[in-house]
Order: sequence, then structure tokens, then C-alpha cells
Amino acid sequence: MKILTVGYLHGNGGAERQITLLANNMAQKGHDVHFVILAESNIRYSINENVKVYNLSKEESGNGLVRIIKRYNALKKTTKLIKPDVSIHYWLQSAYFSVLFSRKYRGKVIYSERGDPYDKEFHGIVGVLRWLADFKIDGFVFQSEGARDFFSSKIKQRSIVIHNSVNVPTEKYLKPVIRDKRIVNVGRLHPQKNQKLLIDAFAKVSSEFPDYKLEIYGDGDLQNDLQKQINEYGLEEKVAIYPSRKDLWGCIYSASLFVLSSDYEGIPNALLEAMALGLPCISTDCRPGGARTLIEDGKNGFIVPVANVECLSEKMSYVLSHETVADSIAEQARKIAESHTEKVVFDRWEEYLLRIIG
Repeated sequence: MKILTVGYLHGNGGAERQITLLANNMAQKGHDVHFVILAESNIRYSINENVKVYNLSKEESGNGLVRIIKRYNALKKTTKLIKPDVSIHYWLQSAYFSVLFSRKYRGKVIYSERGDPYDKEFHGIVGVLRWLADFKIDGFVFQSEGARDFFSSKIKQRSIVIHNSVNVPTEKYLKPVIRDKRIVNVGRLHPQKNQKLLIDAFAKVSSEFPDYKLEIYGDGDLQNDLQKQINEYGLEEKVAIYPSRKDLWGCIYSASLFVLSSDYEGIPNALLEAMALGLPCISTDCRPGGARTLIEDGKNGFIVPVANVECLSEKMSYVLSHETVADSIAEQARKIAESHTEKVVFDRWEEYLLRIIG
């Protein structure tokens, strides 16, 4: 099977990681895999040597419509050269580009929804373009049932729900005998991740648990704003923001609590990894339901309402003050490492691709 994956690599985000893993795993299974990079080529993850890479971002220049036209033409030319059996898109724009190409050389087209289809960015002209493209797209892969349920029954019939994979060496990160008095968060410093909410909640928790610290790992434009918020609370000695790092698992696995404070997510990779590491986890009930897909509330973690500082701070206090409960949900959370292995996830991908191309 000749597979074309199309990605926009703008850093170390979850979508970039998962499309790279998809390309690598399909190549390891013996398929002829081609990886086209559009818009930006900030590669942070290793690409298998058997994957043929085409960096088309260097062919783009100019701004606005001129750049989009050049992007379209570059993708069209490369697709015609490759003639894939199927192309997989983690970006809506490249998906609706591809359905405009001739069926003689584009193959089947699959779009994988990676974010929140309910988001306002898909309203207006983008929403119309998505609606038009959906008629011609051959298959859809959703990360959660919540994302799938946004779409019509006709799209659901051509779709499948496949969660992200997680590959944490659990034998290396065994549950520590005594957890550090730390609460951790991992994610881009972006309004979507809403670390502001977490800092507000920690400010309430800190007076009850003065020995605990909050550590946020991530990069982004909001660092100065978040640091200002920390300073206003007088929490400079208790809250620290660290850049993203390669040894992240080693930094967080012994913490007492992991908190995901996002307003929306696909399947949150940071939460997946924290659960696989055996951390007690709390997550907001972020749209369109990825966290709720992973967490069974009260069994392997806790779910709290989005943007509700009172509920979040109360649940954080509850977990920190109930060690037996924390240990129980952490032990159950570890099972995610077995149910979401790369083999399980990418076997499902392969089966779906073969079914789509017939």
C-alpha cells in the first residue's frame, strides 16, 4: 500500500507527534510511505529512515492568498508524482486541497480530526469549505466519540474512532514509594490549555497545602502573562514554569498530582502519558470529550467542569488529602499503557486504510 501522510510540523505538539508515529509505524509494517510537510517544517520527532520526506514548506513564499496558492500547487504536483493509494491529512486545509485533485492520481483521501470541530474557527467560510470537502473525503478518523458525533450520519458511516497511542517505558518509571509534593501540568502556554485556571486553583489550594509546589512544563506566548499572574499571587517560590524538555517523563513521574486544565483538546497526549506513568490525574471535561474518553471519573482519574476554579481547587485538595484514593486511581490509570500501545492503535489504522482502499 502506498501511503501519503500530510502534516504541518510547527513544533512538538500532539498532532505532529501522532502523524510522525503513524508514518513510522506504517513504514515498519512494510508499506511505501511518503511524508509531505506543508507550511512549516519544525521537526521535533524522529522520522523512520524508510519514510520518504518532502519538505514543501520551502516552496512557499509571500503572504495570504499568494502563499496558499503556492502551497496548493506544490501539494498537487507532489501528489501527482507519488500517486498514492491513500493520503492521510491531520490538517483540514490539505484535505480539501486534495479532494480538488484528479482521482486518477490522488487516491483515497482520509481526514483525521485532531482538534475541536465545535470551535468557532470552523464557522464562516472555513465551515463552508469543510462542509463542501466532507462530501468528497473518503474516510474520517476521529480521536473521540464526542468529535465524531458533531458530524452527520453520512460522515459517521465513513468514519472510525481511533485514540492516540502512548509509549511510556513503565518498567523504568515505577511508582515511587513516597511521592514528591509537586503538582504538574504539561502543555503549550496557550489560551487553549488554560494554565491561568490552574494557577488560580493552586492559589486556593496552596494555603491548605503550603508544602506543595506547582510546576508547568511548556513553551508559548503566554509565559509572561502567566508569570505576572504568579507574581500577583505572591507565589514566585511555589510556582515555576519550565520549558518543554526531552526528559519530561523523568521530571514528572514522581509528582503527587497531574492536572490538565484545557478548555478543549482532541485526545490529550500529556494526559495519556501521565496516566501511563501512574500519576493521579485530574482533567477538565474539555471539548469534544477526549479526556472523558480516557478517564472514568472516580476510577482512574477525576473529571471537573471546564473553567470552574472552585471545582478544580476542591478536587485537587481532595486528592492531595486522600492518599489511598490517589494511589487507587493512579494504579488504574496505568492500564492505559496496555490498552493504547502503538501496536494496538496502528493495527487499527492499517485495517481501516485497507478497508477504505478496498
